[in-house]
Amino acid sequence: MRTKVLFLYGLLSLSVEGAGSALASGGEASYGAWADTVTLPDVEVSVSRIADVVSRQPSSISAIDSRLIEETRVVAPKDVSSLVPNVYMPDYGSAMTSSIYIRGMGSRINEPVLGMVVDGIPLLDKNMYDHAMQDVKRIELLRGPQGSLYGRNSPGGVMEIRTIQPLDLTTQQVRAEAGYATANTIHAQASYYRPDADGKFGFGIAAQYRRTDGFYINGFNGQKVDDGQQAGGRVVLDGKPSDAWRVTGTVYAGWLKQGAFPYAPVSTGQIAYNAPSGYERLVVLPSLRAQFTQGDYRLSLAASYQLLRDDMRMDQDYTPDDIFTLHQTQRQHNGTADALLTGSLSTIYNQLSTFHYDWQAGLSCFAKTNSMQAPVTFMRQGIEELILGNANKGIRTVFPDDSLTISNSTLPIPSRFGLYNAGLAAYHQSHFRLGQWHIHAGLRLDYEYTQMDYLSTADVDYRFTLLMEDYERVSTRIEGTRHAHYFQVLPRLAVSYEHEWVTAYVYAAKGYKAGGYNSQIFSTITQNKVMTDLAADMGMHLNIADPRFSDVAITAYKPEKEWTFELGAHFTLVEGLKIDADVFHIQCYDQQVTVFPNGKTTGRMMANAARSRVWGAEAALHYRWNREKWQGLTDASYGFTDARFIDFNDGIGDYSGHFIPYAPQHTIHLLAQAGYKVGRKWLQALSLAAQVNVTGPVYWNEQNDCRQSPYLLLSAYLTIEWEYVQLQAWARNLTGTEYDVFYFRSMGNDFLQKGRPRELGATLKITI
Repeated sequence: MRTKVLFLYGLLSLSVEGAGSALASGGEASYGAWADTVTLPDVEVSVSRIADVVSRQPSSISAIDSRLIEETRVVAPKDVSSLVPNVYMPDYGSAMTSSIYIRGMGSRINEPVLGMVVDGIPLLDKNMYDHAMQDVKRIELLRGPQGSLYGRNSPGGVMEIRTIQPLDLTTQQVRAEAGYATANTIHAQASYYRPDADGKFGFGIAAQYRRTDGFYINGFNGQKVDDGQQAGGRVVLDGKPSDAWRVTGTVYAGWLKQGAFPYAPVSTGQIAYNAPSGYERLVVLPSLRAQFTQGDYRLSLAASYQLLRDDMRMDQDYTPDDIFTLHQTQRQHNGTADALLTGSLSTIYNQLSTFHYDWQAGLSCFAKTNSMQAPVTFMRQGIEELILGNANKGIRTVFPDDSLTISNSTLPIPSRFGLYNAGLAAYHQSHFRLGQWHIHAGLRLDYEYTQMDYLSTADVDYRFTLLMEDYERVSTRIEGTRHAHYFQVLPRLAVSYEHEWVTAYVYAAKGYKAGGYNSQIFSTITQNKVMTDLAADMGMHLNIADPRFSDVAITAYKPEKEWTFELGAHFTLVEGLKIDADVFHIQCYDQQVTVFPNGKTTGRMMANAARSRVWGAEAALHYRWNREKWQGLTDASYGFTDARFIDFNDGIGDYSGHFIPYAPQHTIHLLAQAGYKVGRKWLQALSLAAQVNVTGPVYWNEQNDCRQSPYLLLSAYLTIEWEYVQLQAWARNLTGTEYDVFYFRSMGNDFLQKGRPRELGATLKITI
């Protein structure tokens, strides 16, 4: 295996970037519709705040068209990372766990490093990121800071997902799909889109359902850990009331219920825990978009309401022991609004050059409210180990024959939080073009207010054997409000030179992840407060091992700021071929990292504990060819990052110079496909594809003493096409490679989650 990995490293480091530029025109490719030519004209970027062709963009963009989405079974945003260099979106934990790492940066909890936008609407919470996609027309992933246009939580980039809209079509369309795969996994979906004959109004309706028995077995009860099901759908109304206006309204709803958290102790390698664990989510997202065009000016308006209700249950010690559990519920009501005005101006500069100027100016705002309850329940064994064990260790140094006892069989610690965020931004970007030179200059002013209301309580019945004959009750209560204001200035400057077959560019840009409050450390804060309250009730003073984790102020964290400097080029050398390459450097300040208290504690916190830097490079190639009845595709990419802490000391150790954990140093993707156009009624086309992905190494902790070595995953796809029908047989992880996707430490124990085993499946699709 090591030989294979090194061979692919050497091979693909000579090739280049491109996770799928557009097939031909960027429009919807129907099943069985093979192009007669493979000329790849410059396709306009369809993201809501960029309007130019891909090959002219002064940044790294991977554009994945509908054909490539179908060919490689991209059914969720996490699948996109298998096609794009230096993007890692591991599938672990649950659908709530949407950890994303781009160019060596990212975090396990709280704010994401990547923004996600669906049909022009930004998703405000990353708990919505991992969703089942349907009728996707195009996915564009912009790598590098997009703060000047998109603002918060886009320092690593933005993923724009575009779905089919009724007025994108010229005739009505019926789409249906059903499939079966390993682990008794089934899915079915159907949709109908109908534009009027005059192209003034159209509507669409879509629905889908998925279920699986799961892949991981809980050795404690012999049941699958990750079984689940989900359902969803949307209704779209699309209209052009006049030549100048287009208005689109969409209502999306999605429901999911799944088992979760297939974590195994490193010591045994076997999943085994005794408390039920799972995740359930409901999302409802109505949105309204309008666009007005008049001459060289265009006004785009977008607004949305986003309802998120979820319920997570977790055996938080992940063992068969009765230590403690967590039951977290969230009730979010979020809203977004955005207005963007664009214009352009062209004048004759001289006989050889034309001066062109286009600009964008926008206002955006959002509001986010979250009513969260996160009660932690300590079972009897947890009371003995985590509370009495720590307390009596100190007491017995003074009173060796006496101890503290607690009569509670369980100790619930109810915690309620009100989390509020609101923001307002103004932004502008100018594009100057003089001959073959382009200058892009952007600036965004972002203001955000964040607030946390908190209430955490505990009632303990205790007795100190030296002084007390009966049990007494001590009530602990932590209550209050914390708030903060943040203001960010986000500039971007890019210069590019455009030639007949190449565009070379250089840029500098700033991005940031939002600041806020971390509620997940409250279990440790309350646990420490219970112990100090017990000691105070006995007239004693208890020294907490790490007093930082006894103060609510530690829940606050500031925005993380990232400056990126990039040099790159887009090449269109011959017909059907697109090549991209870039090198970049990132300086990160106030880096948000996850910090764990020392010893057997229950919480984790987000802290601005580090400063880091990243050096990296990306290269990709996308080539489609056509030889009479044969068509083929080669899509390859390679990404490299050297991401290290410059300054990081968490109070336990100094990790300066160490690699940043969880982000892979190398990502390699290679897809090769060949198809033959039979052209008969009984068989129109046949194609075969193989895909290779290499990832790693991935360091699992700041000490860099454990890691996942580079691993290779092989996938294959066999597609048979008729005029309206497509049948695809597919396999993922065909070689059954064993690898790990997640590591963490809890209560002094190490845990890992293994990646998915071999998966085989078949999918039948119909498009009329």
